[in-house]
Amino acid sequence: MQEGSDSLYSREQVIQPGDQLLIRNLQNEALISGIGGQNNLQQMNAQSNTGYRVETDGMVLLPVIGKVKLAGMSRLTAQEHLNQLYRTQLLQNPIITLIISNLQVTFLGEFGRQGNYFLNKDQIHLAQMLGEAGGLNNRANKRRLKIIRGNLNQPEVFIVNLEDINSLSDRRLMLRNNDIVYAEPRPAFQFLDRINPSTSFLGLGLSVLNVYLLISNLSR
Repeated sequence: MQEGSDSLYSREQVIQPGDQLLIRNLQNEALISGIGGQNNLQQMNAQSNTGYRVETDGMVLLPVIGKVKLAGMSRLTAQEHLNQLYRTQLLQNPIITLIISNLQVTFLGEFGRQGNYFLNKDQIHLAQMLGEAGGLNNRANKRRLKIIRGNLNQPEVFIVNLEDINSLSDRRLMLRNNDIVYAEPRPAFQFLDRINPSTSFLGLGLSVLNVYLLISNLSR
């Protein structure tokens, strides 16, 4: 398994252009400063519940404080940055929370439940998400679980052996946004999957014919 760049294997989710952010104000309305006023706070809460998109330039348009560049920041860094900005311009003791709502991974292959799953925490280990996906079925090759990461034109692909307990400590198993986790079938099932009823009967017929021709040639 090859190591990639630090950004690919960092444990913190980093905000990117195109991300959707859920930003909420949890502060008591009694703590509003004179800068914003009651109406502005209500407007901020209403818009926060619908989410904010990170534009291609990395900026996010927010109530009262206007455009703020959040792309490139971790979720916690961006959350603290917004708390500081709102503390300066609107709230005395703000409690601003930020969630990146579009983070997801895809599970394909021999899982109980294939599909897309949201990453609802900053750090989620592969083992945790395996449970969400219904675990591996009895066809799965537990020694060759693949994680496909990064640009799909030149992805980082590494193999996880779930039967090796030491492999679970690999930091690359902290899942990233848009990771694809693929569980391939065991070799025996791969062989069976390549044989359908029509080809199996045809193959059997050809085998019988070959044996008959061989015996006929030897008996001459």
